[in-house]
Amino acid sequence: MRRAWVLAVLLFFAPIGRADAADGCTFLTSDTTWTLEADCAVSASIVVPDGVTVDGNHHTIVAFDPAGGFFRGGVIVSAGASASVTNTVITAVMLANVCQEGAARLRAIFFNGASGVIRGNTILNVSKESSECPEGNGIEVRNIDLDGAAARVEISGNVVEGFQKTGIVVSGNVDATIRANSVGPSSAQRVLVANGIQVGAGTRAVIEGNTVAGNSWDRDDAAATAILLVNTAPGTVVRGNSIIGNADVGIYVMANGVSVERNRLADSGPDGTFDVGIGNYGDNNVFEGNSITGFGIRYQNVPEPETGRSVVAGLE
Repeated sequence: MRRAWVLAVLLFFAPIGRADAADGCTFLTSDTTWTLEADCAVSASIVVPDGVTVDGNHHTIVAFDPAGGFFRGGVIVSAGASASVTNTVITAVMLANVCQEGAARLRAIFFNGASGVIRGNTILNVSKESSECPEGNGIEVRNIDLDGAAARVEISGNVVEGFQKTGIVVSGNVDATIRANSVGPSSAQRVLVANGIQVGAGTRAVIEGNTVAGNSWDRDDAAATAILLVNTAPGTVVRGNSIIGNADVGIYVMANGVSVERNRLADSGPDGTFDVGIGNYGDNNVFEGNSITGFGIRYQNVPEPETGRSVVAGLE
């Protein structure tokens, strides 16, 4: 293996013995795996080339604003058709409250059109503190190429705490497995509408075995959620998750052909305008074996299921 340095927005190989790492991370590299050698700090994105796995080796990467500027984009970003990120701790400190747009929005891990694995990472306080900016996502996967093959991504065994807008968000032409993650509440839900796990238009997902804290919004213009589905592909499954904390809506289904099975929802804390366990706002969705406590409304737009029976529901 030979030594590589990560500086500015580019990951590039440096000669053995190079010493200037004031703003970068040192990796041991092979053709397909880069292993982080120690805790480090970066003021710009670590860009992962096609086919490479970044193994954080349980070290911490800290994102901070560069002198005279602002941190832009994801802390770790895919550059090609495939990438993986494992065993990495990612956090941010004292990022300026300046909203960014598009690819420059803050994320901890950002896959854009890439397949791969995001596993065993811990993401803590990747946010702009109490900012109203709709960014600061923990893990974000997108694929806007609707004509090609779906990106296939596994997001498993991660811990996401203190994010800003969304803990885990997947959207577009993606086949996603979101399994056994622990997602805490947003650190900014007092100033924006936050979601724990959000799966968006076009994605087919299996969301199972996660523990997700709810989020709450104190106004009547929107609802914050633990798990939010918006126009997901038919065949999406939400199964065996635990929803805890205080959520306006525990599982919000604005999609068709979704199965919601054997989830446990337990709401606690003060309630605002919305207080719904499972809300159905689509057609041909199946609800079976869910346990719901603490919500003012257990089901919305779903007939109360009989014991041992499933319900297929849709909007009138």
